[in-house]
Amino acid sequence: MESSNLQAMNCKTLRIRTIPHLANQLGIHENGLIDVAENTERYYRDFKRNVKGKDRDLVMSINPLAMLQRRILDRILHRLPISDYAYGAIKGRSILDNAKKHSNSLFIAKFDVKSFYPSVRYQKIYDFFMGQECAPDVSRILTLLTTRKYSLPLGTSTSPMLADQVIQPLDKRICGMAAKAGLKYTRYVDDITISGSYPVEQFTDLVIEIIRQNGFKVKQSKIDVYAPGDGKERIICGVRVQNGKVSASTDYIKTLRGELLKAIQQSQHRDISGDFDTRNQYRGRIGFVMWLDRPEGLKLLSLYRKVKWRHLEWILYERNKSPQKTSL
Repeated sequence: MESSNLQAMNCKTLRIRTIPHLANQLGIHENGLIDVAENTERYYRDFKRNVKGKDRDLVMSINPLAMLQRRILDRILHRLPISDYAYGAIKGRSILDNAKKHSNSLFIAKFDVKSFYPSVRYQKIYDFFMGQECAPDVSRILTLLTTRKYSLPLGTSTSPMLADQVIQPLDKRICGMAAKAGLKYTRYVDDITISGSYPVEQFTDLVIEIIRQNGFKVKQSKIDVYAPGDGKERIICGVRVQNGKVSASTDYIKTLRGELLKAIQQSQHRDISGDFDTRNQYRGRIGFVMWLDRPEGLKLLSLYRKVKWRHLEWILYERNKSPQKTSL
């Protein structure tokens, strides 16, 4: 496995030595910067989003905090190198690229870091900025601006990049182990995958221990191992991998097809039961399938076009429901 990027991970530092220096980089007066940093809770809004049938707690920052977070990302954090092995929330890399790395492997093991963002605590972010040769007061201000309730919030612009930076020591440990064993290693945000031409199950305990030593835990229910002849569909972050090819998983396509068929049926009537995505969300989900498997995507698109969207949306409107918030 390549090691050039790992050697370069710490070759650059941010080196911000004073608050005025930081304020200048962020384009804000020093007093204004400190005021926002000391009162960040004013600028957060909590909301829930249904993801795969479960409500996920998310947070949205508003200006001026949102503006400062975006500038921290664009003007400061983007100067840092990223790991060769990370594929999530990184420009130019995708969930498809992550899956392709393992598409020819006979044996695959997957791990999911439990409560990834909440596990990245205030002290870890502060230590990261200190390790980047930022002065203590600068590190404190940057940490206050990018954490909430003593951890990384899920939903702000800086969290993905900061999480990727602080987990790089874990990348270094696992890819070092994988390189010695002749295995492949990738990470898509908090989803870790190793694979190779021989059984990788023997390495699962070691991977779990490395994750633990870096301050994280593994979601035991999400550990999965694939081997030839096991009859299991090989899924990596929602992408099916088999014999060098990638496609959307059978369950993903089946679920989407079922929802579209139900939408077609219910769009013929005035009574609607159950929940649906918005039409734009369906287009996005179909686009994902099309990206991976054009023939299957075209079949789903054909179903999508049979839905009487305006009729459904009007019925929802009459029931005092917003199409953009609840269903179609």
